[in-house]
Amino acid sequence: MTGEKFVLPEVQDHNRGWGPAQIPEEFADVPYAPFSKSDRLGKIADWSAPAGGQDGYYDRRDGEYRRRRFGQQQEAFGAGLASVFSYSVAGEDEDFTTVDRSSTTQKKTGGRTTRGGRGGARGGFGWQARGGGARRDGRGGYQGPRRRFGGYNDKPVRIRESSVQIGEDWRVIEELDFPRMTKLYYEVEEAEDLSANGTLNYFDKQNDRVSTKAEKTLQQIDRNFLNVTSSEDPVLLDLAAKDNSEGTTIYATDNILAALMASTRAVYSFDIVISKQDGKIFFDKRDGGAFDFLSVNENAADPPMESPDKDNINTPQALAMEATYINRNFSQQVLKDNEKVEFKQPNPFVDPNAPEPTPSLAYRYRKWDLGDNIYLVARTQIDTVVQHSGVNNQQFVGPLAPRNASHSTSDSLLVNVKALNEFDSRAAGSGAAPDWRQKLDSQRGAVMATELKNNGNKIARWTLEAVLAGVDQLRLGFVSRANPKDRTRHVILGTSTLKPKDLAQQMNVSVGNAWGILKMFADFCVNNLEDGKFVLVKDPNKALLRLYAVPEDAFDEGEEMGEHMSEIPGDDE
Repeated sequence: MTGEKFVLPEVQDHNRGWGPAQIPEEFADVPYAPFSKSDRLGKIADWSAPAGGQDGYYDRRDGEYRRRRFGQQQEAFGAGLASVFSYSVAGEDEDFTTVDRSSTTQKKTGGRTTRGGRGGARGGFGWQARGGGARRDGRGGYQGPRRRFGGYNDKPVRIRESSVQIGEDWRVIEELDFPRMTKLYYEVEEAEDLSANGTLNYFDKQNDRVSTKAEKTLQQIDRNFLNVTSSEDPVLLDLAAKDNSEGTTIYATDNILAALMASTRAVYSFDIVISKQDGKIFFDKRDGGAFDFLSVNENAADPPMESPDKDNINTPQALAMEATYINRNFSQQVLKDNEKVEFKQPNPFVDPNAPEPTPSLAYRYRKWDLGDNIYLVARTQIDTVVQHSGVNNQQFVGPLAPRNASHSTSDSLLVNVKALNEFDSRAAGSGAAPDWRQKLDSQRGAVMATELKNNGNKIARWTLEAVLAGVDQLRLGFVSRANPKDRTRHVILGTSTLKPKDLAQQMNVSVGNAWGILKMFADFCVNNLEDGKFVLVKDPNKALLRLYAVPEDAFDEGEEMGEHMSEIPGDDE
């Protein structure tokens, strides 16, 4: 009897690693098995996984392969190449199948079932999985953890645009991330007053009686509002020309400094133009940029979104113009016309040819010593003054000594006036704010807490501006639309009086940390920057500030990056 000889196959010994020493020709051009970063890897070779396993995942807790229940099933990267790795032998019976004799009873996940009683719903049932998993309540609702991929709770990622277009010839010098900035701290000595310019009207206390039941219409008051940047301020330029002190002096305005000091709370992008020349540094803003408008619900969990509809009045840009319009008119409407405090120096921005009169406000120029031969000179703004008998205020001395005053300055307090605005509590982007007409009088604390959460950056900047100006009070107005669908008519629903330091403590705003951020950036500008022009930009999508070196002729052509103030609603109504 003769038979075929049995020949042992050749065994390849791979001395330099693991796996075959030679690759078959049919697999020569395949580098590796395709995979996705979202795949849950359980075993090196899972022969028990069903076909089309891209729709599920391997559960290592009980060794089972589970299908995804929620969300749109996502195809893994390279799933279309699965046929390359399929193994088949010609001639075998293609109809051969195996019988699955495994038990179909599913394992319990360690839940706890209760009927009635305290654990579940009344007359129903409830269970809660251990380890913080999903839970089911008696109303039949399913509440589960947020899924990372394809879940029903997933929100589209918002890609915000930068406040300024980054030039191709701009060079990155430094990146300042927010986690490190929040750990800074610095204390400064009391500021020195250099000059006080302008005229202040007294605050009308009748506005404190406004409520939701006795609302007051917001009037349109034509005033020539100006927000002049630092390098165009004639008083700052005169102080810089006369400065003979050793070291470096930084010149800026209070709104620019406050934005930098509260930058760790910023969500939207902003930019500061920095010019250094001969031991003097100017922090400037661009016309039509972020400093000319007020944001609305910037810090809300679901802030206002862009819309392709040009008639949408609830977009971020439309709300910013509306908030700026409200603040300007509110700050002038709450004043008395015939009671004033006139300082010795006039308003440096009075234009006798302007058709509108100058608004009631004063500028207080102050100087701080930041140490290491670094000084800060800033123009701060004061909106009004309020009479309060018996306060014995000692601020009206030296440069702040007035030329004329309707009341005793010892019984007067310096005040800044700001306004929070409600557009539509039911609209998208409202930040789950309560209806002011229903809650403002009875639950003002809840309304204020919601505003501190949704507008944390804006209110923090207002607080730091008040601290820089050295005012005694901050008056906040609550202004709402007369009709949620009309952004041109508004009503005043109430006012609140706050002390800047108390508000900072309530918001968890550390004034020492704010000065630490400013001190850190001032040291960097003095010690690391050569003479030239630079731009500090808040990244629109990351928690960091980025400093660029830009050409000297950057922004000289007056590029417009935002809407002009003349387009504020109501200015031409």
